Amino acid sequence: MIRIKELFRLQNIKRLRLIAGQEGLERTVTAAVLFEYDPSRMQLPDFYRGDLVVTTLAYARGDAQLVTHSLLALMNQGIAGLLVKTAYFSELPQAVVSMADRLGTPLFLFDETYIEEVILEVTDLIRGKRHFAGYEKELDALMRGQLTAEQIKERMQRLDPVGGGAYRLYALYPRGRMPVLDEKLYALLCEDAQAAHRFVCMEWRRMLLVLCHLNEQEPDELRPIEELLGRAGVERSGLIVGVSETRTEQATFGLALCEAIYAARAAKLCNRPTMCARELGLYAYLFPMSENAFVCDQCRRCLANIQAYDAQNRTNLEYTARVYVNEGMEIAAAAKALFQHPNTVRYRLTKIQKLMGMEDGALFAPMLSLMVNLSRILEEEGQR
Repeated sequence: MIRIKELFRLQNIKRLRLIAGQEGLERTVTAAVLFEYDPSRMQLPDFYRGDLVVTTLAYARGDAQLVTHSLLALMNQGIAGLLVKTAYFSELPQAVVSMADRLGTPLFLFDETYIEEVILEVTDLIRGKRHFAGYEKELDALMRGQLTAEQIKERMQRLDPVGGGAYRLYALYPRGRMPVLDEKLYALLCEDAQAAHRFVCMEWRRMLLVLCHLNEQEPDELRPIEELLGRAGVERSGLIVGVSETRTEQATFGLALCEAIYAARAAKLCNRPTMCARELGLYAYLFPMSENAFVCDQCRRCLANIQAYDAQNRTNLEYTARVYVNEGMEIAAAAKALFQHPNTVRYRLTKIQKLMGMEDGALFAPMLSLMVNLSRILEEEGQR
C-alpha cells in the first residue's frame, strides 16, 4: 500500500503530471488496474476503493462524450485515482477535471510510456521492491549543483512530495549488507503514517539517505534518526551515520546531500560511528577534489613514483609518509610510531620530497598531507 503522492517517485513514466484532484494525494493505493474496455460491456463494480486505474482511453477514440461518461462513472465508484496516457486525448473534458477536483480524485496525464510498464512500475512500488530505489540520477544531479531553480523544484517534488519546513539529511553507511536495513525501515513506514510523513528514505550507491522533516524544537542532531532506527529494530552498531546541517530551503538540498554523504564517508575513514558536517575539516575539501579527474590523476601519479621507488630499493617510504601524516606531521611522533630515530624519518621525508619534485617547495608538508589523505579516499571508493 502506498499514497498517491508517491507516484512522483516513479522515474520511467514520461511527463507524469497532476491536472486535478490535488486534495486526494494522501489517498492510499492498493492496486494498479487496467481500464481499456468498452464501458457498455464492463462491470464497473469490478473497480474498488484503493484501485489506481490506468487507461489510454483507446475505447473512446474521437468520442469525448464517451470519455466523460466513463470516467465520471469510475470516479463515482470511489477509485483512488486515474492515470491517463495521452495517446488519443491530449487533454480531458472539463467535466471530468471538475469532477476530479470536486471528489478529490487525483487525475494524472502521462506520455509515451507503455501502459504495461506503468502498471508494473506502480505494482513494484506498492510491493516495496523499489520503495527506496531509483533516485540516484536525481541525487547526483542535485549534488553537482548545476540545476536551475525550476529543475531543483521538479526533482524535489519527486524526492519529497511532502516538502516544507526545516529538514536534515542522514547518510546511513551499513558496515555489512543493506537489505535488512531496507526491509525494516520499509515495514515501519508502511505501518506508521506519522513516520512516513516525517521521513523519506532514498538509496544512493551503498548508502541509505534519510530526509527528516524537523519539529520546531529539536536541538539533538542524532535523536530523530536514532529513534527511527530503534523503532524499526535496526541495530545501530551496524551503521555509520553522517549528519548534514539543518536546512530550510529546497535550493540547498544538494549541499545537504554532500554534507551527509561526505560526513558518513569521513566517519568510515576515521573509524567513527558518527560524524556531523561541521566536523569534516579537511575532508570538506578533499571529497570534492576526489571527484575531479585531473586532481585524482596527479595524486595517483605522485603516489606511483613513491611506490615504484619502494619496489626497486626495498624501502618503505610510502608507509613512512602515511604514518607521518597520521601523526599530525610531527617527526618525533612519527619516529616513535615507526620505531625509528627521528633522523631516519627526516632522511626518508627528504627522499619523498625529491620524488614529488618539491625539493625546495615550502608547500611540501601540506601537499604530502593532501596526497596521502586523498589516496585514502580513492582507495575507499575502490572498495565500495
